[in-house]
Amino acid sequence: MATSQNPYTLRSILRNIGFYCGFLILNLFIFIISPFLYLILRTAKKHSQGQAVRRIIWIYGRMWVILTSLFVEIKIDTKKAADYPKPSIILVNHQSFFDAFCMGALPIYDIIFLVREWPFRIPFYGHYMRQAKYINSENMSCEEFVCEAKEKLNRGISIIIFPEGTRSKNGQLGRFYSGAFKLATESKHPIVPVCIDGSGKFLPKGKFLITANPISIRTLPTIDPNEFKKFGQRAHIELRKNVKKMFLKDLEQSFLHYDPILQVQTCSPRETQ
Repeated sequence: MATSQNPYTLRSILRNIGFYCGFLILNLFIFIISPFLYLILRTAKKHSQGQAVRRIIWIYGRMWVILTSLFVEIKIDTKKAADYPKPSIILVNHQSFFDAFCMGALPIYDIIFLVREWPFRIPFYGHYMRQAKYINSENMSCEEFVCEAKEKLNRGISIIIFPEGTRSKNGQLGRFYSGAFKLATESKHPIVPVCIDGSGKFLPKGKFLITANPISIRTLPTIDPNEFKKFGQRAHIELRKNVKKMFLKDLEQSFLHYDPILQVQTCSPRETQ
């Protein structure tokens, strides 16, 4: 549903003050309690170092979702933990800086992200990402990424990947890159698509003020990459096209609420190669 484009009403200003004050308090709270959480998870739960940090990050994300739900409507349909094959490759469309925080809505916590170099330079966040063993994709070839990601999957850790590589400016799906799909076809681990709808209007790329636009986080049907073996060397391409069509179908109605109206395309010319 379309929302007002004027970010300077009294209500929107108060909403932003409340949200960002809550966000700062949440960060301070996690910073204070994370050492104690870490000790509890390492001793009582027998987590490894990486598992403990990944669970703390998941708790942080879950608390962010709760905080945000105080200011905007958040609809969550991420199913149960049993619906996520362990490990799996979780593919998420990318609309907003806060999309990674939305992953706190998932019912599983032992997950890492594929990210670029710049998030590792963010104070507080960078330290936790390194401890959680996130994959830094900067200056990494596709072959190097697949090798490192397969090692993580073989250890039972699921991987979250934004196949567009960057946030959309207008809500329309961008080009899907091949890395995640080559990983799936080579490792034979299933893909779990997770669709985020509305975060791009909640906090558009290049903006700072949030809007009251509702957010939806939902899990789509799991895809077995082995079903695409019949395509031979084009298996990852056909898999990529199939996954993108799933996202397009799920997001089709929301595209109509962007201005100007977007023309939905199944893939760009480069994605057919």
